[in-house]
Amino acid sequence: MLRITAIIMAAGMSKRMKQDKLQMAINDKPVYEYILETVAAYPFYEKIVVAKDDKILRKAVKLGFLAVRNSKYFLGKSESIKAGLKAAKKTDGFMFFVADQPFLKPETIDKLCRKFHDNPLKIILPFHNGSPQNPVIFPYFLKEQLLALENDQGGKVVIAKNRNIIVKVDILTINEFMDIDTLEDYQNAQKFNILLNPGELS
Repeated sequence: MLRITAIIMAAGMSKRMKQDKLQMAINDKPVYEYILETVAAYPFYEKIVVAKDDKILRKAVKLGFLAVRNSKYFLGKSESIKAGLKAAKKTDGFMFFVADQPFLKPETIDKLCRKFHDNPLKIILPFHNGSPQNPVIFPYFLKEQLLALENDQGGKVVIAKNRNIIVKVDILTINEFMDIDTLEDYQNAQKFNILLNPGELS
């Protein structure tokens, strides 16, 4: 069985929201807790959370994650990627999650991981309506390219350099890849959560 390390990046600056979006609540639960709980329940080889906030780091530890503080978060997302990679054990692949996707399903995580097991030297990239999404799985041999990222560069840079080894996985579920960057996104996420859980209105 291949080893896959999950790395959740939760140290963003929420520039478009103008407040800490990860601490905003959906059904009385902070946004970040949804993805932490979903990933915690999956049998990854190793689970890492990279964050700057003490609340997130403490919650990560309670859920069995290796909690890594990113003190250079202000330099851009590359610092979270590098912090997670440097803390990780030797593994076969790195699956990078963002902390503002509360509706990502365990079934989708499993589908992507199974695809990586069949293609251990490929980048596993989910697509929805023709657009690339997160989480992405990178094979271990791309670690140095990921560590070479700078400032606000993300995995897209490495994906662009390695288009010949991309395996696309179509995910058809609606709103699963909804992320929360703006107040409108947050309001839409609250509405979608009510649709998923109509009993909350009673």
